[in-house]
Amino acid sequence: MNAGKKITIFLVTGLPKGVREIKIDQWSGKAICGPRNALSEIINLPEIESGACVYFLIGNSDEGGLLDVYVGEADGFKERIRDHDYKKDWWQDVAIFVSQDKSLTKTGIQYLESVCVERLKKIGKCNLKNGNNPTTPTMPREDISGLEMFYENLATIMPLLSYDIFAQSSILPAKDKNKYPIFICKRGADIIATGQLLEDGKMKVFKSSHAASEETQSFQSHPYKKLKDELVEMKRLMADGKALIFTDDYVFDSPSAAAAIIQGRSASGPLEWKTEEGTSLKEIMDSTVRK
Repeated sequence: MNAGKKITIFLVTGLPKGVREIKIDQWSGKAICGPRNALSEIINLPEIESGACVYFLIGNSDEGGLLDVYVGEADGFKERIRDHDYKKDWWQDVAIFVSQDKSLTKTGIQYLESVCVERLKKIGKCNLKNGNNPTTPTMPREDISGLEMFYENLATIMPLLSYDIFAQSSILPAKDKNKYPIFICKRGADIIATGQLLEDGKMKVFKSSHAASEETQSFQSHPYKKLKDELVEMKRLMADGKALIFTDDYVFDSPSAAAAIIQGRSASGPLEWKTEEGTSLKEIMDSTVRK
């Protein structure tokens, strides 16, 4: 069983999507986020006026699909964000991570920026707008341990702010492996993908699974068409004969999202994902509810 965490979200302006402060119990870090039109309130908060931080600029893609994200670090956020406000017009939200006890150093935020960029590229859940790969600084092992804990908390907080771009290392396959085994999703005899349901209801599709390159006409206007095109552009899906192949494991927000992209058409994930014996995910889920 995963250990629980007490997380507090304070609505600074009283609005659910306004300026928010987020804390995790017994953690010295703190997140502050809000919309671009609230920058004046954000940069005047005491935690922002001084100290080092790592931050994320976040924007919605024009046609849906993955979020656009830029990762940065600053030891003087006011001036940095004013520059971004002037030069970058695509972002709508900002999320800033600081240490309340001022323990984050310049080297520390450079490390966090570097690992965030590296891991977001590997995860493939956003369109990363960073032009360069930040260099990871050389640090003592004991400092890296504390910064990795900071990263884990950062990655836990971001989905709570509606920015589900990080993989959660603590999320395991769904409980009771006999009830939630490896599942298979097919389109005909040649398109075969394997995956596993995770505890948070997402679907991990395994590396070397196949997806259909041919799509139905109705899929051209489907909500997941944009995501599929982005996965091809990022080379998470690559041509393999007449099909596409997953070049690495990929976690989809739902079994239906995974099934639609694999089959190139609208699909009900609970019905399409089945065990080797032919039992559907829906049948398994229904049986657990009835017990």
